Amino acid sequence: MHEPANADRLPLMACHECDHLYRLPNLADRSLARCQRCGTILARGMKNSLDKTLAYTLTALVLFMIANTYPILGLKAAGQEQHYTLFSGALVLVQYNLWEVSVTVFLTSILFPLLHILGLLYTLLPLRGARLPRYFIPVFKVALSTLPWSMVGVYMLGVLVSIVKLADLATVVPGLGLYALVGLLLASVAAAASLDPLSIWQLADRLRRER
Repeated sequence: MHEPANADRLPLMACHECDHLYRLPNLADRSLARCQRCGTILARGMKNSLDKTLAYTLTALVLFMIANTYPILGLKAAGQEQHYTLFSGALVLVQYNLWEVSVTVFLTSILFPLLHILGLLYTLLPLRGARLPRYFIPVFKVALSTLPWSMVGVYMLGVLVSIVKLADLATVVPGLGLYALVGLLLASVAAAASLDPLSIWQLADRLRRER
């Protein structure tokens, strides 16, 4: 990979494997930029990355609110019925003195996904309107760093396992929150797949220069 002629105008990017520095231009759709030193993929070109990521992230926010408002599961047994939401699931673990597990569930299924969604919206919405938001760099870094810790898929797997195990002990009633959780998982995956951090950094740098 060779640097473009106008490389001095482009922001620096470090390979996350060997820390070699590059100045990458805008990449064509579905193209790749690889590190010359170690071969690691530095960036992928994605068409309309900003618009797609915003659409999926806004969808994820709506579904996140639904998943945290309405019950995920309802259990009917011995004439009694109980409903559980995302947050109440973490509270139940506290009742059994499983503090570490409860905190982990809260962070990975509620806090980190919310920080990721809000961080992306805070940074990408102004960029869509050709404005650079305050504290863009730290907020965007937080949004990117919380993505690996947003484990909605793991929580979803745990819910499915619980449904199978509880089916013989009680009547399991899927709630609206469960369907929203499935949609949240799909929207989050789609947003992550469509996000092109390189183009976002380049757009932010261009807007900073134009101030």
